[in-house]
Amino acid sequence: MTETELKRIVDLKTYERVKKAFEWESSFEQENNYYTDHDGVLNKNHIMVRVRVVNGVSRLQVKLDKANRSPLQICEEYEYDIDGIPETLDAETAYKLTNMHVGELYRLGSSVTTRYLLHRGKTELCLDKTTYFGKTDYEVEAEYVDAISSEIIDRLTALGVKFNQKSIPKYSRFLKEFKKQL
Repeated sequence: MTETELKRIVDLKTYERVKKAFEWESSFEQENNYYTDHDGVLNKNHIMVRVRVVNGVSRLQVKLDKANRSPLQICEEYEYDIDGIPETLDAETAYKLTNMHVGELYRLGSSVTTRYLLHRGKTELCLDKTTYFGKTDYEVEAEYVDAISSEIIDRLTALGVKFNQKSIPKYSRFLKEFKKQL
């Protein structure tokens, strides 16, 4: 599946403004468990592997970043059923997921995101509060098919959210904090 979205990291005040400005359809918590190879090949190739847990259901996900220097993020995303959260993924599984010989993948750690969600036409608006390694950040995501909702973009712009530069993805922010822990 191809995922097209605009993302923007925001401060706490902007997060609170956006949270109050919309009538959210749902909210939930998700845990992302991130994996990498020992040589960093996946990261160099803009490939992210994670196990996402929502409501006790685990899904193994792979994202291939197609536009890594743009405010518009376009990714090929694949997901598979999996039981639990493994500490490692064997080399054969890693190859099947990435089509690359990277060896075994190991779990780096996890982040927890509280997500608020709403839909307008073919646009999904997400407001995220993510915590990892004692750090919390906030992000607005607008994922869409074909065309983005102008109503959502106009309201977000009025609230101070502008999609005018590349936003650092959650996984990259996670990695930066992970490296500080070493």
